[in-house]
Amino acid sequence: MTAKKKILLIDDDRDFLIATKLILESGGYEVFLAEDGKTGVEMCKSVCPDLAIIDLMMETWSEGMSVLEKIRATDSGKDTPLFILSAVDLKGPYDSFQPPPEYPKVNAVLHKPVKAAELLQHIARELGGKL
Repeated sequence: MTAKKKILLIDDDRDFLIATKLILESGGYEVFLAEDGKTGVEMCKSVCPDLAIIDLMMETWSEGMSVLEKIRATDSGKDTPLFILSAVDLKGPYDSFQPPPEYPKVNAVLHKPVKAAELLQHIARELGGKL
């Protein structure tokens, strides 16, 4: 039996964390939750997830980018697939947001609310699972 792939969710919206955890568990993933960036960075070091999903705007508008930089600076996070998730102005200038080149690499930028099937497809594509 293969071990379940581990996914770390970092978001300050507890309701979103719980709902998304259920979706990911239904997809066969083991899910870890962090309600703030500092906890998320520490959990990334201890859990060594196969993928992490980071909210762009938590307590501050730039907390997600700060978390991303800190995770990329760790040994366990330098190659971990990282997704950014944001509800920022989906119809405006951030509609096709991609972090500037000076930011650490992200593997996907997803917009809230993300449909369950779409989220699972992105993860499966990144982790080489079934779509």
